[in-house]
Amino acid sequence: MQDILTAGLATDAYGTIRKHIETCLKTLTKRQHLAVVVTATETINPRDPEKSFKDSCYFVTGFGNKNDWEHDYEKIALSKASKSARTGRGSAELPPHYLLDGDTVYWGSVVLDDIVVACSGVEPYYDEMFSMWIAAAIKAEAKRYMDKYPKDRDFIE
Repeated sequence: MQDILTAGLATDAYGTIRKHIETCLKTLTKRQHLAVVVTATETINPRDPEKSFKDSCYFVTGFGNKNDWEHDYEKIALSKASKSARTGRGSAELPPHYLLDGDTVYWGSVVLDDIVVACSGVEPYYDEMFSMWIAAAIKAEAKRYMDKYPKDRDFIE
């Protein structure tokens, strides 16, 4: 069986908006550094206990030279994504009683129909905006996949 939401589909969707994010990093935000994490809640992406959270994600990438990053934005984005994958909520929506030891205090992740995206590196409202753009692109790509699915099939194969 082939899942519809795969690393390949997520990467393709991200590729459709990557240049737009890059433009915003140059013209809108304080920094041009950004980490991006794409995963899903356990409903869609059950965790393998043998793998790290990072290795369970569809992909982890970023903008800018990591050596120039003021903070470990990838680690922060992974923590944001972990919180959202665990709770099914965007990090800005999380009440304090959801937080666990080791969770980042920053927000900027979203959950869109169980698709989880977290960005870190710029202002949190832009982290959240970029996360939503990516999640929406992934949702659209999944719908496009189904739109092309053969109409003579009753079940996904």
